[in-house]
Amino acid sequence: MKLQHDSNGAVNFGPWEAVVRVLILGWFVLYTLSIIPELHPYVGRISLRVTHWINYLFIVEYAFRLMFSRPRMGYALSNLGILDFVVCVTGLCYLWGVDVQVLNSLRIVRVFAIFKLARFSVSASRFYQAFRMIRRELLFFTVVLLFMLYITSLGIYMAEHAAQPQKFASFLDALWFSVESLSTVGYGDVVPVTPMGRFFTGFIMFIAVAVVAVATGLISAAFTKVWRYKHPSSPSGPDVGDN
Repeated sequence: MKLQHDSNGAVNFGPWEAVVRVLILGWFVLYTLSIIPELHPYVGRISLRVTHWINYLFIVEYAFRLMFSRPRMGYALSNLGILDFVVCVTGLCYLWGVDVQVLNSLRIVRVFAIFKLARFSVSASRFYQAFRMIRRELLFFTVVLLFMLYITSLGIYMAEHAAQPQKFASFLDALWFSVESLSTVGYGDVVPVTPMGRFFTGFIMFIAVAVVAVATGLISAAFTKVWRYKHPSSPSGPDVGDN
């Protein structure tokens, strides 16, 4: 069988890739069964044991991909290569005899296995291309957003600390309140009572609107460019060369 490689050098095993896809989906089904206490205890034990074996198969898969990729470092340092290694961390730690408490804390890493399915999805590839296209704009926007969040949190703390010392005991409390307001969650357990605190809170609400508007515009424009590149005959969307 002639092996194929992508732009990063990662190998494609052809029909065997379907087996990997089944293993990923099977792992999630079995792990879900293992953490449902209402099921019979044997179901949970068997499911958990099989997930361990599937995790070992992920290690074997990573080893084979690393062995047959050309260049190897191109795959190892790619996004999917790093993801494959991270998914193998818990299995490697178990083989190395790491403490059980450490293994329990690393269980969340296994959830990243779902992202391994991106290797088999064309839509996921386009999604990655769109975000890669606007990565600088998103980075700049994120930095500005964090700076504005810091300034507003500092203003809220200075305005509300004296009026509500228990609810705004530190800057971190004000920062948490700002994050609540920015995400439009607003638990309602803490509200500003001073005019300056309300001013900064209102400013955060305007920032939340800007976050949705700017992020939506950037992402939709990037997807339009990717779509137009894949479908050059499409009458809609800007030209790919536009910046």
